Amino acid sequence: MRQPAPLARMLTRAALRASFKLPSLLPLPLPLMRSLLDRAAGIFQPRADVLIEQTTLGGLPVERITPPGQPKRVLLHFHGGAFFAGSARSHRALGSELAARGQAVVYLLDYRRAPEHPYPAALEDGLQAHRALLAQGWSPCQIVLGGDSGGCALILALAVALREQGQTLPAGLVMISPYLDLTLSLPSVTANARRDPMITALSLRRGGDAWRRDIPADDPRVSPLFADLRGLPPVLVQAGGDEILLDDALGFSDRARAAGVKVRSHVYPGMWHNFQMFNALIPTAGEALDEIGLFVRSLKTA
Repeated sequence: MRQPAPLARMLTRAALRASFKLPSLLPLPLPLMRSLLDRAAGIFQPRADVLIEQTTLGGLPVERITPPGQPKRVLLHFHGGAFFAGSARSHRALGSELAARGQAVVYLLDYRRAPEHPYPAALEDGLQAHRALLAQGWSPCQIVLGGDSGGCALILALAVALREQGQTLPAGLVMISPYLDLTLSLPSVTANARRDPMITALSLRRGGDAWRRDIPADDPRVSPLFADLRGLPPVLVQAGGDEILLDDALGFSDRARAAGVKVRSHVYPGMWHNFQMFNALIPTAGEALDEIGLFVRSLKTA
């Protein structure tokens, strides 16, 4: 039986503090933290009404999630994990929701991660995967780029790279709790440090530093919050009001609008980082996923 919403939120927040936030403060090697977080993500169960296949895309490992019917869109999703953690496995349940609600084929890309593979490895994987979608016959107006947390930095960097190459851009971008500023200097990082039950600046900084190596933290290549955002496609940005990365979402939304980009930005009060993954427990998460599905379905395919 599903718990009443306030009780479910309270219990979920307490569980996150114990299982995610507190362990992230331990000085564990990043590959070990990656393994532990991947196992913990097994609590998320995918929908039963989608087809999940382990395959490759342009020679890269992916999980392809296909909803019922004949979807006319494809969503290439970059999982979060501060550039060092996360996987297609950890985000399988989220991918299944995006596929069903967005009526799109979802590819969860297992891109290369830090510290073994610093910048630009994951970006190169994204470019390769995008080329493979085009080779399969998907047109740019049928492609949506999705990301959560650090995955948002990768899809934004990918969109900027495609623009710089003179390519037709995807139809839109979906950003969930974006981590876009590796300087971690925005006010919400400290203002929400106690309220955010899931992530810490320490774990984000460790992952960001491993990803950027010798590149300055404010370099637009690794912190695309500071990139030239002109000419990008429509973007949906979602964030929780209690998360330390709230200002990444708000700052990007302001800068993108100033650059002429069509942005839909939605802050969910009382929610935390990547709360959308908890839709089995939290009704608000289901509402956010419905918003993403509507955004994806509203993008023109021709």
